[in-house]
Amino acid sequence: MRLFGRWFGKEPCLFGAGVVLPVDDLEATAKYYCDKLGFTLDFLMGDPATHGSVTRGSVGIQFTKAPPDFEPRSYPGWTYLFVENIDALHAQHVANGVDISQPMGNRGHGMREYEIQDCNGYTIRFGQYL
Repeated sequence: MRLFGRWFGKEPCLFGAGVVLPVDDLEATAKYYCDKLGFTLDFLMGDPATHGSVTRGSVGIQFTKAPPDFEPRSYPGWTYLFVENIDALHAQHVANGVDISQPMGNRGHGMREYEIQDCNGYTIRFGQYL
């Protein structure tokens, strides 16, 4: 079977990963990702929502209800999204008023990238191979 450009045989092979971010307000987060970042809403579950998902291209990001004491800004990591035509995406984000926290630039590790802070304080980095 051929999937994502690789042949799969008897050996297990990982071919994707899913991000699940804990947030306080799923509706507001989904709206931000759709209106500001260009994602499409897949679903929101519950009333009020306790889990949801958005997609852009081949990338899906899920959100789940955060525990009461959780603070996204204290999370030391970030989400890295690989992009084609990063300059056009960056222009869309700037036009939509997205908080660009690290400017666009070519980096020494072979990537052209920039990063944003989303509406919850998570760092999302977008990168394209040079």
